[in-house]
Amino acid sequence: MPPPSYLSHPKYRTDIDGLRAIAILSVVGFHAFPDWIQGGFIGVDVFFVISGFLISTIIFENLEEGHFSYAEFYARRIKRIFPALILTLVTSFVLGWFMFPSEYFKLSGKHLFSGAAFLSNFALLRESGYFDASGEIDPFHHLWSLAVEEQFYVFWPLLLGLVWKRRWNFLLITLAVAASSFAFDINTLGSDAAVAFYSPLSRFWELMIGGTLAYLNLHKPQALSQKPEWLSSAGGLLLLSGFLFISPRSDFPGWVTLLPTLGTFLLMAAGPAAWLNRHLLSRKMLVWFGLISYPLYLWHWPLLVFVRIHTLGDPTLLERVLVVGTSILLAWGTYQFVEKPLRWRLPGRPVVATLLISLVALVMAGKLTDRAEGFPERAANQKVLHFHYDAGREYRKNLCFLDAPAGQYLGSDFKEICSGRSPDKPGTALVLLWGDSYAASLYQGLRHQSEALGFSLAQYTANSCPPIQGISIDKRKNCMAVNEFVLDKIRMLKPQTVILAANWLLYDRKNSNWTQLDLDKLHATVVALKGLGIAHIVLVGQLPTYKIDQPIVGSKVFAPGAVDRTVKSLNMQSFAANEMMRQFARDNGIDFMSPMDALCNDLGCLISTSSTELIPTSFDHGHLTEAGSRLLMKRVLQSHQIVMP
Repeated sequence: MPPPSYLSHPKYRTDIDGLRAIAILSVVGFHAFPDWIQGGFIGVDVFFVISGFLISTIIFENLEEGHFSYAEFYARRIKRIFPALILTLVTSFVLGWFMFPSEYFKLSGKHLFSGAAFLSNFALLRESGYFDASGEIDPFHHLWSLAVEEQFYVFWPLLLGLVWKRRWNFLLITLAVAASSFAFDINTLGSDAAVAFYSPLSRFWELMIGGTLAYLNLHKPQALSQKPEWLSSAGGLLLLSGFLFISPRSDFPGWVTLLPTLGTFLLMAAGPAAWLNRHLLSRKMLVWFGLISYPLYLWHWPLLVFVRIHTLGDPTLLERVLVVGTSILLAWGTYQFVEKPLRWRLPGRPVVATLLISLVALVMAGKLTDRAEGFPERAANQKVLHFHYDAGREYRKNLCFLDAPAGQYLGSDFKEICSGRSPDKPGTALVLLWGDSYAASLYQGLRHQSEALGFSLAQYTANSCPPIQGISIDKRKNCMAVNEFVLDKIRMLKPQTVILAANWLLYDRKNSNWTQLDLDKLHATVVALKGLGIAHIVLVGQLPTYKIDQPIVGSKVFAPGAVDRTVKSLNMQSFAANEMMRQFARDNGIDFMSPMDALCNDLGCLISTSSTELIPTSFDHGHLTEAGSRLLMKRVLQSHQIVMP
């Protein structure tokens, strides 16, 4: 028999489990079939509101009744959250041991550490940007939302305990936290979308919506029970609108996040007796999915990651369906044979202590894996002729970027790299590189050639900002200001040559399923440069891009004696984008530099700069390593494809 509990809990509602089912099925659908369910990721926001409601109900009610216990509250959280989490973390770590090359297993160790310590959101926030390891090959990437919830479980009870002692009003405090968090979200979204997405400060308002409902449900139930059918209908429409109209291209989280959060609020406020709640949300199948929603969330993502790695980013529809089915089976097994016994049938204190020790062990395992450089001596790591994965590290340290607000720079050596003519080359012609982080990855090759060919070099690049005057980028609100700043620098420095480069695939008209870049604004940029007297304009075409990080592709397709090219995982749209840019250059009378011509042929694209050392040309899905950058520029400039002044 379980030990006696001193905490009262909300009455079980099948319709809330139905809401959980909708949330988890939408998230799984979005991850497995992103083209079908583009708004499915808002299921996480539904979870936030539900968690805020249930946890706040427990805290409000027990504080007011005078028998709230922090020890029991956290013990119950541990028994609820840790068992399935530990099982999935261990499984993912073991699979990574046998599947990941050392550099990626090292990164996996970092993410195991942050996931087990409930710091994933902060870890991803530090890594956010163009040079991250792709989330699609991180089996712990999805734990950011669990981290936000755990941080709420620490912050909220402690704050409410203080509020109760001071005899302040719970509702006013809840609304104040919600308003502050929402204001932080809106203000941050325009300047730093990563902070707005991952920071608990910009997410707590969603949990506070649930907390507001918890207070109203306890103290003003009559205000909620007058028109339940209207509440549930309005809530259902808002939630459905969120799934239909929100997409990865939306400004999120922000004003549009009110659709799923307020929709969830209204559906829960309507109560279990409302028609929609009773006849749809309380259906047995939905309730069953709601019961296994937490382990299903934990299982589905790492399984998708390892299938992507196995197929080099190209899982078939059948493979994705099988992954989803396997995730459901594992979730049911976890709920039935792990969660329920540990939560309800075994003595509390020994279980809590064991779970805590196990999670701490995983934290230590993650840190050890990171420090051990991913255990390169692993037998699995020796089965492939693997690349030098660290080829891009020093290169990253030497980059210079413009960042918001325009005119502030990242990189301690900005003046040396970006200010214009090198002090030791007075009177030499100046070449200025302008573009996004793909442009920045050309810098090392250009610098090497500048020493050989005798020109000076300046670099002005900003993550995810193409060199297109007046372009608006959803996730980079300051791009227009940055580009105006660069034009001012061009006006001041008067370079003989301006090189325009970008990952053009990112900036298509629809921002999805690349079709064609809107060339009108790029044409206006070329006209503006000519108006400033720039005699020589070079447009760089599309760099080869990959569906999964190129070093992982290389570790799987290479064998002794293999050719140094591959079409595996290559994004074929790179060729179309390159040809479009070639035609644009021709139409506008400017020079064109073709990376695809230099690095690719009928056998595929160069994945290594050397068939003996196996140094990759790219360290991720397309950014060039220093060796790759030097190889490209040597082939282009020394072959006189492009002649620098």
